[in-house]
Amino acid sequence: GHRGVDASGETTYKKTTSSTLKGAIQLGIGYTVGNLSSKPERDVLMQDFYVVESIFFPSEGSNLTPAHHYADFRFKTYAPVAFRYFRELFGIRPDDYLYSLCNEPLIELSNPGASGSLFYVTSDDEFIIKTVMHKEAEFLQKLLPGYYMNLNQNPRTLLPKFYGLYCVQSGGKNIRVVVMNNILPRVVKMHLKFDLKGSTYKRRASKKEKEKSSPTYKDLDFMQDMPEGLMLDADTFSALVKTLQRDCLV
Repeated sequence: GHRGVDASGETTYKKTTSSTLKGAIQLGIGYTVGNLSSKPERDVLMQDFYVVESIFFPSEGSNLTPAHHYADFRFKTYAPVAFRYFRELFGIRPDDYLYSLCNEPLIELSNPGASGSLFYVTSDDEFIIKTVMHKEAEFLQKLLPGYYMNLNQNPRTLLPKFYGLYCVQSGGKNIRVVVMNNILPRVVKMHLKFDLKGSTYKRRASKKEKEKSSPTYKDLDFMQDMPEGLMLDADTFSALVKTLQRDCLV
């Protein structure tokens, strides 16, 4: 994977330190969301899904961007108008989005899972920022028109809520990040946690995982520990099944 640790013990991603990446993300989002809010709202068009906006952040600053103590970088925003529409649909106001992401330090999550991605959570626990591979970012871009249709027809969707897709370019490296809803806020007490993929191959929590104070169990653990499944009342069950069937069409 691209994750590593440098000589000072700081997490790195593609040899970029976590603090540099966090700084670039906050500067970039601050600029791009602020810039977008000055443009009038309009309907989303098909071509909006394929737009990529790019802005250069030299360390000494420019007439558009502030000075900063990181290396020069370029910040790309994918489908800005489409994502603005998604944020609005999810009830996220631009100033709240900016405040959550840019006003307080981002918190690096120490348990990044098997993907080798870096995860950050905003101080108010509202948003998760995750590094994604080129292929994943490309896949999300291709999914956007279908995602848009699904959200319009199925506002109760259980698909992840995507709020933005960005790329930090520095030192010849591209680091792509996606901003999503945080479905596991720290204030919620978790009694049991399962990561279910719908497959059984290698889908059992390891011995090491089970020793943790709040382990994440997998599909085979669920089948073994919950042979009766989960009991839901009839209305909840029918709403859940309907939503899942619709979400699987995206």
